[in-house]
Order: sequence, then structure tokens, then C-alpha cells
Amino acid sequence: MVRLVCAWLMAVMLAASVGRSARADSPIAVVAAEAVWGDIARQVGGPDVAVSSILTNPATDPHAFEASPMDGRRLGMAQIVIANGGGYDGWIDRLMEGGGSADRPVVLTVAALVGWRDGDNAHFWYDLSMVRAVATAFAADCGAIRPDRRAALQARLQQFLDTLVPLQQRIALLRERYHGVPVAASEPIFGLMTRQIGLTMHDADFQRAVMNGTDPGPAEVAGFEQDLAARRVRVLILNEQTTGPATERLDHLARGAGIAVLRVGESLPPGTRYQEWIGGVLDRLEQALAQGSARGPA
Repeated sequence: MVRLVCAWLMAVMLAASVGRSARADSPIAVVAAEAVWGDIARQVGGPDVAVSSILTNPATDPHAFEASPMDGRRLGMAQIVIANGGGYDGWIDRLMEGGGSADRPVVLTVAALVGWRDGDNAHFWYDLSMVRAVATAFAADCGAIRPDRRAALQARLQQFLDTLVPLQQRIALLRERYHGVPVAASEPIFGLMTRQIGLTMHDADFQRAVMNGTDPGPAEVAGFEQDLAARRVRVLILNEQTTGPATERLDHLARGAGIAVLRVGESLPPGTRYQEWIGGVLDRLEQALAQGSARGPA
């Protein structure tokens, strides 16, 4: 059944590609796999792009997402496709591989751009250096399609990069204040940001198991729970988009021990710009670090 659906979607993409060639003065058709990359594309591209994002519902599990025929049609019409890569949105890779070779779109894969390797963290939007690289590459791709709009695209790119400066300054201040503070997380969703700030991450084996889609072993679970009970970490970080008995137990143990709990997402909230989203996350992280307590190694 899965093969039949994929074949149908590929056929839809091939049919749609007939209409991909647009007038020279038309906005560039852009399809982003995730809303966060779509938002960045809109900010950089402005009126020179028409952006459509596929994963826009924060309640959707990106790892379990299945593309629809409409998604196939959108990809077939795209001139630029932005994919996260790194195993995060493999469904779009499969669709692009089967889309034929004629008049293929430019594919900007973030993982390839930033040098991702198997086992690395693929939540790239939590690393501002990677976001800057994506925005810069996107502006260049758009300029190659519309050379007459290159100057305007570069101007908007610079405006976007300038808006990241206050966020980078916030991160630097947090690093100065909280470098080395121990934290724990149920999965590595926020790992790139904690690394920039210099937080010391506990229970990495537990997170690796979750990232690989397996259940953590008894030793990993026991070690994590002991870290919480003994207050060896100051903040517990949970994925707000995934809940269940295991994460709720960790939440309960942390709160009972006086450890702050920070829930972060992996999808841009609707109606929110990237800078606002990350700024809000940093606000809540700072509050959690200030409120949490940790006894240190025991």
C-alpha cells in the first residue's frame, strides 16, 4: 500500500512539473518541508517568492508524517524546495527521488549545507550559525533564478541576519552566566542550543535511545531518575509535542525535587516569526535556569 501511495504521489509530481516553469517576473515558487524554514524563506525572499510550507501543525509528529497528494502537487510546482534532512523528513527525500529528472527544482537540504553526519542532532533551527547559513544559501539560490532581483534579495538577507544579532547576544549572556550548569533532557531536541550556551547535559545515553526510536534501557532510566531525585541537574527539558507516561513521570520527579521543567517544541507556532519563537524560548530557558536548583554531583 505504501508503495502504491508513493508511486501515485510521484506521478502527481511529474504531472505538476509541466507547470513549474514560471514567467521571468513571477515570484519564485518555494516549498518548505517545515514551517520554520518556510518563515525564514518568506523573510529573505519577500515579494520575490511565493512560499508554501508542508508541516505547519505543531501537533504533528514530523517523524511519523506521511505526505498527501496535495503535497506532491506542491513539490511538483516548486522551483526551490527546502528540506531539513538528517533523517528528520525522509518522506520528502523519497518524493524528490521519484520526481523525475526533467526541470527538477533546486533542493536546499539543511543537513547537507551544515555538514551533518549520521548521529548528529538534526534540530538545526536551534543553532543560529546554521540558520544564517540556510538564509544565505537561500538568497543565493533565489538570485540564481532571478538575477534581476539579486540586490533586493541580498538586502533582505542582511536585514534578516541583523535581526539575529540580539538573539546571539542573548545566548552569549546566558553562556556567561550559566556556562557549565547541569541540565537533563528526555530527548536531544534542544541540544544544539544548550551546547551554544555551554550547559552541561546529563543522561546522553537516554536521549540517544529516544532519538534512535528505541526504549532506554533500565540502567539509563534509573540513572536519569536518580539525577532528578538527587537534584544533580538544574533544569529538565522536555519536548512539548510528545507526551506519555514516561515523560510525565520525569516531569513529576523533577518538580517534586524542585527542578525547573522547560518544555520546548520542534515546530514553529502558527502566526509566529522565527525570531519571536526563539526569543520566547530563550526567555523561558533563562527563567528556568534562574529558578531551578541543583545540588551538584553526589
